Amino acid sequence: MIPNTPTLSFRLSDADETVRLGRWFAARLRAGDCLLLEGPIGAGKSHFSRALIQARLGRAEDVPSPTFTLVQTYQ
Repeated sequence: MIPNTPTLSFRLSDADETVRLGRWFAARLRAGDCLLLEGPIGAGKSHFSRALIQARLGRAEDVPSPTFTLVQTYQ
């Protein structure tokens, strides 16, 4: 964790809640914002990322798992 950085923790009950949270963040993030997703395998990090990215793009897009990607750029 980075000192003096706001931290949020969410416990979501299902995939639909994860998608809703991704869309919520998508509407609020701006250029330069950074999210650190942390959790065990299967926690929903990739599902959250896909929902957020697709909401920002405004269309369905093949979004690979961000687990192994250091930088992924989208138009």
